[in-house]
Amino acid sequence: MFVRKKVLEERIGAAIRAEFAGSIAELERNLQEFRRRSKLKETARDTLERAEAEARRAHNDRIALKKRFWKAYYEKDEDALSEIGSTLGSLERAVKKAEKALEKARVNFEKVDFDEVAEGAALREKAEAAREKADLRIGVIEETLEHALAETWREVKEASEALRDECGEPRFVTSEEETARERSA
Repeated sequence: MFVRKKVLEERIGAAIRAEFAGSIAELERNLQEFRRRSKLKETARDTLERAEAEARRAHNDRIALKKRFWKAYYEKDEDALSEIGSTLGSLERAVKKAEKALEKARVNFEKVDFDEVAEGAALREKAEAAREKADLRIGVIEETLEHALAETWREVKEASEALRDECGEPRFVTSEEETARERSA
């Protein structure tokens, strides 16, 4: 009897979990997608910030080189002008590379950017709606189980009482029936 009871409890538990499996899975997918998109946005933001810093550094280096150029030009320092000339090409390439990386980082960030507050609020509303729906459904399931258990208990009680009444001490209506019972015994 105990094994059957446990099997019944397990089946009821499994049926109830199955009832909510889709809703739970959808909420979990929404959470995972939100986390994934937030992580992508954070990574893209970090990449953009690094690209902006590199572009600023390259531009600052170019400005510093131009200042050195004009200083050397006015001072007629041929050695400094020669050194600046050889450095200028590689610095210009570094500036172009930094600007290209910055533009790529901006485009990537725009692709993954989203309003986390608004989408978070929308997901919280979805979660709240799912919770309310689950509360209502669980309430209905509880009422149904209570009703089924009460009805089953009443049926078992009635059958038990009927059997007990039927199998109880025999009632002898007449003395002839009592005498017939004594003879048969």
